Amino acid sequence: MDAARELRELRRIERWFTVNDPELAATLSAHGATPPKAKHRWMRLVVDALGALLVIIGVVTVLFTLVFTGVLVLMTGACWHATCRRRRATP
Repeated sequence: MDAARELRELRRIERWFTVNDPELAATLSAHGATPPKAKHRWMRLVVDALGALLVIIGVVTVLFTLVFTGVLVLMTGACWHATCRRRRATP
């Protein structure tokens, strides 16, 4: 597909969304729209602390299940940190 045809197709899809679901169209067209809960820094830190605590308790008690669960929680927290967009003002 050439660029002009792709743009026409995108505009057609945008018009369809605007007519059939204006609320979704407004949400999709908003710049920097992110889910409100994704910005809670304290929640991400709680997930990190929980994961670290599970790993430490699992190592101390020699329970592989706790270590494994803790690593999974830490990986979830790392993904959450990586996907959280921070708005920084560029000079």
